[in-house]
Amino acid sequence: MRVFIKIIRRKIPFAFQLTCCLIILSPFNTVANETITPVSVVTAKTGEIRQEVPLIGTVTSPRISMISPKYAGYIETIFMDEGDIVKKGDVLLSLDKQLAKIEVARVQAQLQEALVQVREYERQRDEAEELVRKKHIAATTFEGAQAQVDIGNAVVKRLRAELQRQQVIVERHHVYAPFDGVVVQKLIEIGQWVDSNRSLYELVELNPLRIEVPVPQFYFNRVIASTSVKIRYDAIPDETFTASISKLIPVSDNTARTFTIFIEVDNEKLMITPGMSARVILQIGEAIKSTSLLIPRDAIVQQPDGRKSVWVVTGENNEITARPVDVKTGKNVSNNVEITQGDLTDGDVIIVKGNELLQPGQNVNVIESLDYSL
Repeated sequence: MRVFIKIIRRKIPFAFQLTCCLIILSPFNTVANETITPVSVVTAKTGEIRQEVPLIGTVTSPRISMISPKYAGYIETIFMDEGDIVKKGDVLLSLDKQLAKIEVARVQAQLQEALVQVREYERQRDEAEELVRKKHIAATTFEGAQAQVDIGNAVVKRLRAELQRQQVIVERHHVYAPFDGVVVQKLIEIGQWVDSNRSLYELVELNPLRIEVPVPQFYFNRVIASTSVKIRYDAIPDETFTASISKLIPVSDNTARTFTIFIEVDNEKLMITPGMSARVILQIGEAIKSTSLLIPRDAIVQQPDGRKSVWVVTGENNEITARPVDVKTGKNVSNNVEITQGDLTDGDVIIVKGNELLQPGQNVNVIESLDYSL
């Protein structure tokens, strides 16, 4: 709002003109001082600072299988195609098993014949035993009958094993998924004859996945299997994930002078896929670990004279005011900054949004209290 005052300088003294202006403008100054600014706040936290090394890795799958049949045969039915998500034990395809079933029937018949023969041998043995007791025949005759029974039982045992083998062969005319994953390639079609060394599918495990990261050899003695890492994927730019090194390969690449680390990551929601790039921040150096006050970068206000300050809120209910605190900053940790000097302690409530045009002692209205990760 602009206030226009028309003053005839020739008739009204200057002092009177100035007094009129102050009287007219004073209500607007009062309104400005009583303005309540909406702000968003966070609570200052104490956290650990470690040396962070940014690296680039690639998402890979720990298991990739070229699936082959266990027996040769004609492909009868295909159940899974490229892109299908499968579970361990799912049937991928089946081979024609007519001949295998015939073999099962043949062995079953032989087994039945052998069982009947054993029963006859047992009858003859029992008769011989009775005759030997009455001394009508020699004892060697009984021993021969017993031998026939033992041979018959051995034949039954062999045929039962053969029947079990043939039943397994029938079952193996189905090709099953050896683990959970996705079908990347289907390399056959119905009606093809395939040998046992022929690849049918390419199956890739999707959960868990791992990130392969080349690390400069300078850090070799400072990295262990439990070293913490932060991960950001280019395909998911708004989220940061935490993990730890699962394996360290203690062999250096002669050309790049790097060694490789593996980071196992959970992918239950299938948000990532092999081949993606990953930005990995390696947090190393237990010896330089320290505890410091960390606040979000948005809380820092850069003054024209180069000073840095933050706004701290104090008071309760409708009497919440803001006061500036000069600070000095140290290391940057993700989206946070370390406070090295300043009248700021763990638990202070500081403003992160709405702090651009505040005045000392100005009333503020806390509309949201945010949280932030260290």
